[in-house]
Amino acid sequence: MLGRGSRSVHSRRAALSILGSASLIAALSGCGALGASDDGGGGGNGGGGNGQLERTKIRVGAMPIIDSTPVHLAQQKGYFKEVGLEVELETVTGAATAIPKLLSNELQFTYGAYVPVFQAQAKGTGDFKFVADSYQTAENIFVIMVGRDSQIKSPKDLAGKTIATNTKNSITDLLAKSAMDTAGVDQSKINWVEFPFPDMQSKLEAKQIDAAVILEPFVTQAARSIGATPILDTSQGPTANFPISGYTGTAKFVTENPKTTEAFRKALTKASETASNREEVEKAVTQFVKIDKEVAQLVRIGTFPTSVDRTRLQRTVDLMKKYKMLDQNANVNIDSMIFKAATG
Repeated sequence: MLGRGSRSVHSRRAALSILGSASLIAALSGCGALGASDDGGGGGNGGGGNGQLERTKIRVGAMPIIDSTPVHLAQQKGYFKEVGLEVELETVTGAATAIPKLLSNELQFTYGAYVPVFQAQAKGTGDFKFVADSYQTAENIFVIMVGRDSQIKSPKDLAGKTIATNTKNSITDLLAKSAMDTAGVDQSKINWVEFPFPDMQSKLEAKQIDAAVILEPFVTQAARSIGATPILDTSQGPTANFPISGYTGTAKFVTENPKTTEAFRKALTKASETASNREEVEKAVTQFVKIDKEVAQLVRIGTFPTSVDRTRLQRTVDLMKKYKMLDQNANVNIDSMIFKAATG
């Protein structure tokens, strides 16, 4: 979980506080390139082929967060080069903002949460394919917290309160609502408000909100700085080991470039296998999240699946419909959205 040896709780929290600042700075860095290619490969059919792949140069959306470790590992360890690809990683803030770039072919693939991709597919914004899985939840990564002197002492006390989420109708929102249902919380009168994760601590301290859905490293920061208390872990029961994110492309690009897509998938699969070794993840994040080795050893992490699984994705769709993030009659064909390599 959080640490090693006999490091004190204070040292762990201080280190994770540093992690929070480092992650935030990286995430706010805009749309600069994360990877190292000075040779385009963006729009149109740039990059050409190598006699086997339809094109060898591609641009991929990524985020400087632990969730997207596999794509960074594939770049760092040369797994993309092994399959004949030259990949440029471009910073994105998530799937919702990356979708327009996929549709314009500025990006050929992107890392991002599944929720906005399913929403875009259902609305007919585009036709998408999931090429590889990326990240699943673990305990205490997404937590509902309250302030030090809050009268909220149990999950059921959340009923009728004002609770902050980073974005309504997001994966964070989805996990929180499901966990509260499991805990028997009456959600009918909850007032949901939106604040960025870094702002939630100050909002709790000022009592502008009663509770907040916070993820690490902000969980530890809030506990250390203002004595915030975890009330409910949102990654349990129906949301235990829940699929958070994956790598998406458009159906058009995947259909026109099946060999390139399969090469990309193979490299990511190998990287996800590598990410099963925590030490490899720690070494990788010191480069793309820009944190010290000692800090990397303390962070909580989820799991990195090596394949896209229809059953896991169906859990996402079912919960989205339950909480009206998708219409009950939404036409979302999961099977058609999963990339399958040609055989023979």
